Amino acid sequence: MSDPALSGADWWNANQQNYPNSAEIADLAPAFATAVGGFIRALETAGAIVRVSATRRNRQRVYLMHYSWKLAKGQIRARKVPVDRTVPIIWDHGDETASRKAAQEMVELFDIVYEPSLTSNHIFGKAVDMSIAWSEPMNVRNARGREVLIDLPRSDARNPRLHAVGATYGVRKLLTDPPHWSVNGH
Repeated sequence: MSDPALSGADWWNANQQNYPNSAEIADLAPAFATAVGGFIRALETAGAIVRVSATRRNRQRVYLMHYSWKLAKGQIRARKVPVDRTVPIIWDHGDETASRKAAQEMVELFDIVYEPSLTSNHIFGKAVDMSIAWSEPMNVRNARGREVLIDLPRSDARNPRLHAVGATYGVRKLLTDPPHWSVNGH
C-alpha cells in the first residue's frame, strides 16, 4: 500500500483504480445472479435494451464514496472521518473548507448522485444498477411464465408494472434511486 495522501481529485486519479467495482452479473451472489439473469433475459426477449452499470461494489470504494459525500455535504467534519487502514487517504487538509472542497471533487469524479450506504446490498452482491429502455409496448414474461404488457411510462424508474415483473424474479426496485434494483428493494 502506498503512503497516505490528501484526498481530492489528485488522490482519486492516482488511486481509484485500486478499488474497482464490477458490472458483471456473474460477480453477484449466486442466487441473485440467477434472478437478475432471468429478469434481463425476459426483458431482452421482449425487446428491451438493458445496460448494467454496477453489480458488486468494492468495500473500500464504498468507504471512499460514503465519506467523500458526507464530508462534502457537511454531514461530518474531516477530522471525524473514521480511518480505514486499507485505504491510504488523508481527509483532513488542516482546513475544513479545503477538506470539503477536496471531498466534493471526489463526489463529482465518482459521479455520486445519492448518498452511498456503508451497508449497501452492492457490497454483498445483492444489488444491480441498470437502465432499461423500450420504445414501444412490450410483453415481458414474468418468473411464473405469464406475459405482462409493459408500456407507459417508458421509464424503468417509474413503471410499476415493470417493477412488479422484476419482483417475480426476486429483483426489486428501489424507487428513490433510478438505476437501483436489489434482492430486497434497498
